[in-house]
Amino acid sequence: MVVIKIGGSLQSSAYIKRWIKTIELEFDNSFLLIFGGGKYADQVRKEQKIKHYDDYQAHILAINAMKYLTNDHLCYLRNFKQLHSIEDIKKNYKKRKLLVWIPSFKEVLKLNISSNWDSTSDSIALSIANKINAPLLLVKSIKFNKKKFLNNFFLKEDVIDKDFSRNYPSSKQKISIVSRGNSYKLKKICKDFALNSNC
Repeated sequence: MVVIKIGGSLQSSAYIKRWIKTIELEFDNSFLLIFGGGKYADQVRKEQKIKHYDDYQAHILAINAMKYLTNDHLCYLRNFKQLHSIEDIKKNYKKRKLLVWIPSFKEVLKLNISSNWDSTSDSIALSIANKINAPLLLVKSIKFNKKKFLNNFFLKEDVIDKDFSRNYPSSKQKISIVSRGNSYKLKKICKDFALNSNC
């Protein structure tokens, strides 16, 4: 099983469809797909500045943003089983090839992350990967050195959230970050994961 977190920045592009198609064709592995919040989360940030609600309330709304973006793509995910809880993930990740998580604030509360902007969908995906002992692949819009696409990630505030930066060193899972246009490298990434993980 590989957990793949699709960055919300891919929302208004054709890359999400390409990743979904590539995942469906990678028969040698099982996958759990987690979406970011995209423009829905950006709107939460803007509204927070105007309405002045606290970070906890913003965190709740940002998780809802992840759910909205996930729901937007369910029509392309007909081959994926929908999971709504952490327990569902634990029960199903070994049984099904293709899974997608529908986030909720109630379930995110069960994870070891901050209830503010220090944690975004990246930290949520990392925590879930840790719970099921699975490698994690983050798909981002920014470009990376093509020679360093495997198991290299850049701990910058505009790329990875603060909780992720704090928590990944204690993670036993293999973690990779890849640019949005590199879906064709999925098979190679999974082979690299399999060297040290139960992929």
